[in-house]
Amino acid sequence: MRKFFSLMLALIILLPLMGETEISGRIKMFSSLFLSDNVNGQFFSHESGEFAFKRIELRFQLQGDISEKVSYGARLDTFSSPDAIFSTGNSGYSIYQWSFPEAGSLGSPEKTEPFEINLYEAYIKVSDFLIKNLDLTVGKQRISWGTADKVNVIDNLNPVDFANFLTFDPDYFNERRPQAAFNFEYYIGNQTKLQAVWLISRQYSPLPQGFSYLMAGQRGFYYSVRKEKNTLNNTNFGLRASTVVLNTDVALSWYHGNFHFPVLYGLGPVVFYEDSSISEQQLFFVPTGDTVPVTGYEMYFSYPALDVVGLSFSGEIASVGFWGEIGYYMPEKTEGFLNMGMGPTLSFDLFEKGYFKYVIGADYTIGVGNGVYLNAQFVHGFFDERDYSKEAERLLNLQRGQFFGEIENYIIARAEYKMLGDNLKLSLGGFVEMGEGTSYAFMPSVELRVKDALTIEAGAFSVSGDRNTKFGSFNDDKICFVALKLDF
Repeated sequence: MRKFFSLMLALIILLPLMGETEISGRIKMFSSLFLSDNVNGQFFSHESGEFAFKRIELRFQLQGDISEKVSYGARLDTFSSPDAIFSTGNSGYSIYQWSFPEAGSLGSPEKTEPFEINLYEAYIKVSDFLIKNLDLTVGKQRISWGTADKVNVIDNLNPVDFANFLTFDPDYFNERRPQAAFNFEYYIGNQTKLQAVWLISRQYSPLPQGFSYLMAGQRGFYYSVRKEKNTLNNTNFGLRASTVVLNTDVALSWYHGNFHFPVLYGLGPVVFYEDSSISEQQLFFVPTGDTVPVTGYEMYFSYPALDVVGLSFSGEIASVGFWGEIGYYMPEKTEGFLNMGMGPTLSFDLFEKGYFKYVIGADYTIGVGNGVYLNAQFVHGFFDERDYSKEAERLLNLQRGQFFGEIENYIIARAEYKMLGDNLKLSLGGFVEMGEGTSYAFMPSVELRVKDALTIEAGAFSVSGDRNTKFGSFNDDKICFVALKLDF
């Protein structure tokens, strides 16, 4: 890992010497605070006044041209926390819950000043590759498909960053992670483009810390994850054709890949033994020394293959912008099962053969003062939702109103107003979740541009409504935040 980042540092130093280079970046400090008590919450445990999340970010970005036909881009993201990490004590010497915040093996303060670095993006682009009008971009890159505002249903080449989704940082709402790919783009005139993308690995969404415990351990279950082998047959690809029809941008696409989030496909009993000579997939050594087997349950997860055929469009009529996406999802035939340790194993198809997700939206600026910007979207199917079979819904409890559950409907809207020479922006956003129940989320914010490159943003996230809905479970997790951002 150190060799890898040393190489990246060398590239950052050497590339500017090879041609014109633009250097940019961002320094950001984000901090959020809980405004309510929720000691036994489903996702968070906290008291009012307790910090929810604190992070300092440094983003460093390079873009430049090696020659007239060859360009490059790279971005490194670094993260640091102002809080020390007291990890769970497991040395056997401590009778307390936490261990000391010790330094790294080389003396670095990795526990008192935790620090992470991530290669967000690194690519090379060649224009007129082999033939005229054919561009090739190779490397880790963000390839955006679809026309919706953040809540896309066909933007499947890049997985959602679910790890940062639950930080409630507005900069990371439905943010997607760049992937390593070969991206071929062939231009026919000024309005038509054919695109073929080869993703050299399967796509997996980053999951928040503690996700394993949340999915299984919190319920007293064990779990196992089936991961496909890293072979050529398990790489993914996408095809897309876009053009303009009647002043409307239109695109057809096909993604052949996999579900980005883990899919629960089975629940079964496991028997744990003390005898280490027993060769089984799951073993647990009973500390009491008893030879009597202990019965538990195990949740089985996988990332099944998935094909998505998509249609997107966007345009404008009488100063009203409009857009839409529709995706037809075709998951691979996956067998689900349930065995509670009594009677035969129940087997069933996990998914419906095919199902739709779609989003339609519009925006408009009302001529009041400097103009009030309005944006609204109707979404059928959030990024984590699927259409399961009736048997899977009933036997594995894959219902509406939970993450990775059945498809629901949402209305997402926001209003923005700028004043003081566009240096002050007032926003009121929110959404309505409509499933078995209804929940309402409110996200007000204010953003002040102090200088040309320095902004301060403050806001809040609050949910009300039925607690048996996905976001209704955050009823007692009301949050306010403040962020300071310097762009250079």
